[in-house]
Amino acid sequence: MMVDTEKRAVCDAPSTMDPSGKNKENEKKKRSRVKQLLADVKKQVDFWFGDVNLHKDRFLKQLIEESRDGYVDISVLTSFNRMKSLTTDCKLIARALKNSSVVEVNLEGTKVRRQNPIGVDPKDSDNRTVYVELLPRNVTHDWLERVFTKCGNVVYISVPRYKTSGHSKGFAFVEFETAEQAEKSIEMLNNPPEDAPRKPGIFPKTKNRKPIPNPPSLNTGALGGYCHKLSTTDLPVKEEKEDEEEKMDDSLLKAKRKRKKKHKERVKIGEEVVPLRVLSKKDWLNLKQEYLILQKKSMASLKTCLAKVHQSAAGGKGDVDTSLPGKPVDGKEADEKTAPIGPQFECGCILKITHIKPLPGRQVIKEALSEVSPVVYVDTLEGDTEGHVRFKTPAQAKAIMDARAELQNKHGWQLEILSGDHEQRYWQKILVDRQAKLNRPRDKKRGTEKLISKAEKIIIARAKEATKHIRFMED
Repeated sequence: MMVDTEKRAVCDAPSTMDPSGKNKENEKKKRSRVKQLLADVKKQVDFWFGDVNLHKDRFLKQLIEESRDGYVDISVLTSFNRMKSLTTDCKLIARALKNSSVVEVNLEGTKVRRQNPIGVDPKDSDNRTVYVELLPRNVTHDWLERVFTKCGNVVYISVPRYKTSGHSKGFAFVEFETAEQAEKSIEMLNNPPEDAPRKPGIFPKTKNRKPIPNPPSLNTGALGGYCHKLSTTDLPVKEEKEDEEEKMDDSLLKAKRKRKKKHKERVKIGEEVVPLRVLSKKDWLNLKQEYLILQKKSMASLKTCLAKVHQSAAGGKGDVDTSLPGKPVDGKEADEKTAPIGPQFECGCILKITHIKPLPGRQVIKEALSEVSPVVYVDTLEGDTEGHVRFKTPAQAKAIMDARAELQNKHGWQLEILSGDHEQRYWQKILVDRQAKLNRPRDKKRGTEKLISKAEKIIIARAKEATKHIRFMED
């Protein structure tokens, strides 16, 4: 019995040592994470204050120029999204920048500045820059840096994004240290898929009227980049089905598990080839110029079509200059144009409409009354129990009053024609509302945007006209 207890005591001894061993291991991992974080912070700040970025980053450059001694508050850096993803601790940032060769921290540890003045902006940046398209939707700077670093030293990456959604526009610009490295990247990485458009600059959002599936996930690598590898969840569903099969021999299960394990290892080791289209920025600028010329021709054609539409709408009266629609032929300036005339005061044209419950929408009221007389305007707000309806002539308003009993039985509305002071006050309200609308600042559209807006209005108007219900009057 003594031997058994001694053996048991000896066996239990290592378990008492485990907590301290685990603590040491956890501390080691924690130090490693902090060390990596400090390195990432230093790398990011060095890039922000580097020559390449400051030649393009107007905001940060302006902060440096406005500062008397060139210092920038570290708290400003913590407001940047990239730094937020790393840390917002100003003391930790100051600690990371102690050994930086690009920037220096003040004695208080609250501000940072460049050690040397900003260099001259190089003129050959276009020769050292490549244009990349057909990128994954969730592409990041780190992933692009990891892919293109194989071809040379990447000094700057620009990934344009939509302001509303923050999604990538599908293309990016990568700047290298030398023009030779840029050419090498074109040779190595220009590998567009077979179904890609022939010309660069076209990004299909759908395929056969169905959304394109999301690209493989970009998993974070050891250096903060993104390794484009298939995760274990990306494997075929067959494996899951195989695991779920019941009543199988143990030997068969073991064999299948071994096969699956080998397959997973093979997928992780084999890195996927990224199908990208890469060309020099100069070639991209030439293609952009071609597109602008084509756009200019298309807009000129659209302009001519709009002029013809205006001419036909006016019944062909007078001479119209088709090259410049909207301008008077006699050459008078635009500011000499008279303001459009508003509704003119006329007695007996305004009808007051009231109801016990909130009135329906304007369109419902307009359609109901238009069966008797054409309506010019319905002035009601959502939830109101009373409103006003304007007609073109007093006779049209009187026709509604003649059919008042029928309308009241059908809709429950009380109708009366405004007169006297009530009518005058309402006409004054119309003029005040109209003036406020004219004085309201508008979004000024110019050039292409203005032409497209005009064309859209004509298309909408024609579509409404085509779907309009025609009523035939009975004899």
